[in-house]
Amino acid sequence: MSGGDPPCLYVNDGKGGFRDAAKEAGVARAWLPMGANFGDFNNDGWLDIYLGTGDPAYETLTPNVALLNQGGRTFADVTHAAGLGHLQKGHGVAFADFDNDGDQDIYHQLGGFYPGDAFRNALFMNPGHGGGFLTVVLEGRRSNRMAVGTRVTVEFETPSGMRRVYRAPGSVSSFGGSPRLQEIGLADATRITRLEVWWPVSQTRQVFEDVPMNSFVRIVEGEDRFERLERRSVPLKISP
Repeated sequence: MSGGDPPCLYVNDGKGGFRDAAKEAGVARAWLPMGANFGDFNNDGWLDIYLGTGDPAYETLTPNVALLNQGGRTFADVTHAAGLGHLQKGHGVAFADFDNDGDQDIYHQLGGFYPGDAFRNALFMNPGHGGGFLTVVLEGRRSNRMAVGTRVTVEFETPSGMRRVYRAPGSVSSFGGSPRLQEIGLADATRITRLEVWWPVSQTRQVFEDVPMNSFVRIVEGEDRFERLERRSVPLKISP
């Protein structure tokens, strides 16, 4: 696409302000998105971006865009390599592990503004990339039951050293959907050393150590233990 205003990527400077880092991150380009969301394509712990593109005009056909986060520094356009460049107009985008195999899939609501520009939705199943994961179910007591506003920190060991990833439950995307489960990619982690949950109403922190890798756990506000849930992979049958 040419013309139009490029998006901005605001990086927190840690001093109460932000700076626009879109150009240095490789995303200062007018993609014409109508909907957007972020998730983890390859379970490396870095959040990637999927843009549902288009505009109301019947004649507009532009591929939806997949941007792969490269270590928190830049984004690479992997739209065609990943097979995610659907040409129909994109609206709602949802990242979720639909088949319980530990990686996030993408459900994409498609179709134009006018009734005659309808199109069926798309479900893109993730083939997997071998990275570790942790899925966390949060349940509030004093805070809201859905745990919106909670802050989650996972610290883990890797062959190259310690890493931390952060997640914030809630519907925090444009024209998209976010799962209640916190589906966290852990890349080449060898051990989870610390899982911390901060609750907004009670202003309390729960800290759990040595949480098992590649597991599903349930954490209830105010309880000092987590519950490990048994969840089996459910291969989806795709009709031709």
